Amino acid sequence: KPKKDRARPTFVLAQLKQRMHRSQEATELFDDVVRLRTPYEMEFQARIQQAMAFERREGSSEGIREVLFDLLEEDKNEPYFDMVYYALATLDLEERNRDQGMDYLKEGLALDSENRRTRMKSFLRLADLHLEDREYVPAQAYYDSTLSNMDEDHPRYDQVRNNALSLTELVEYLTVVYEKDS
Repeated sequence: KPKKDRARPTFVLAQLKQRMHRSQEATELFDDVVRLRTPYEMEFQARIQQAMAFERREGSSEGIREVLFDLLEEDKNEPYFDMVYYALATLDLEERNRDQGMDYLKEGLALDSENRRTRMKSFLRLADLHLEDREYVPAQAYYDSTLSNMDEDHPRYDQVRNNALSLTELVEYLTVVYEKDS
């Protein structure tokens, strides 16, 4: 079949491999999609998904990271910079570069993008990371922001809502203790 007819099924197959935690195969298939000279939107998504499929035990992320930095240098990608920063954060968090990963998430959020889904994912990732570190004040703020960008049918909606409510109450008590502590 012509290349353009193979691109979409290859992209879908790569997504399936990614969901099956076969990241090396997924990464190679996303690379195949890029080589098929697809429409730019699909090529861009294939590059982003390569980063999302990366697992540190399967090699170096340098090639993927280089491609993502190249995407940040192209003006036509400006509406998607938040997605690129989220992908960079995913790479760093996978490689246990927690501080750098959190910085990339914050950079993506600072862009004030219209992409509600990426904003929600970034807020949620930051909220979860702060909660893991027992940093309750920023975790509460990020869970609140997540809720304002999350649809009620999202699988984690109830958990995020409960976390936000519980942390709001906890932060109120912590504030009282901090202010009243002599």
